Amino acid sequence: MTMASTRQQIHRTAVDERGAALIVSLILLLIMTIIGISAMNSARLEVSMAGMMQREEVALRKAERALVVAEEYVEVTPGPFDEMSPGHYLPEDEVDVSVTDWSDIVRKVKSEEIPDLSAEDAFIVEYQGEVTLPGSALNDGGDTIPGDKVNVYRITTRSETEGKAVRIVESNYTKLYNPMEP
Repeated sequence: MTMASTRQQIHRTAVDERGAALIVSLILLLIMTIIGISAMNSARLEVSMAGMMQREEVALRKAERALVVAEEYVEVTPGPFDEMSPGHYLPEDEVDVSVTDWSDIVRKVKSEEIPDLSAEDAFIVEYQGEVTLPGSALNDGGDTIPGDKVNVYRITTRSETEGKAVRIVESNYTKLYNPMEP
C-alpha cells in the first residue's frame, strides 16, 4: 500500500463520518427531548397529587371540626329528640350518606344558626335509642343496681373543599339521659 492510497482511504472515511455524526446527534437530541418532556409531565403530576393530598387533609380537618360542633349541638339540645328538625333522624329512618342531598342539609342546618360551621360543612344526627349502662353497685339483696341511662346518637359529618375533596366522618355519641329536661 502506498502512502497516497492510505491518505485517500483516510480522507474517504472522514467524509463518510460527517453525515453519520449529524444523524447520531439528531437522534441523541430527540432522545433527550423525550426524556425532558417526560420529566416535566412527571413533575406536573407530582405537584397535582401533592395539592390534592393537601385539599383532602383540609377536608378531613374540617369534617372533624364539624363533628365537634355537632357533638356540642347534641349536648346542648334540650328535651326529647325531634325528628322534625332538619338533619335529625330516628332509628327506623334509613339514612344512606352516599345518596343524601347534603346541599339541602347544609342549607337547613345553617338556618338554625350553628356557629363555627362553614358553608361546605354539614352534619346529620341519628337517634339510636336509650341504653341503660350496666350497674356496678349492689343493693341489700345482692342484686346489681341498674346504671345510668344514656341516649345514643350517630353523628355523620361531611366537609368539602374548593378543590372538591370530600370527607365524611362518623361517630357514636352518648348523652346522659335526663327525663326532667323540658
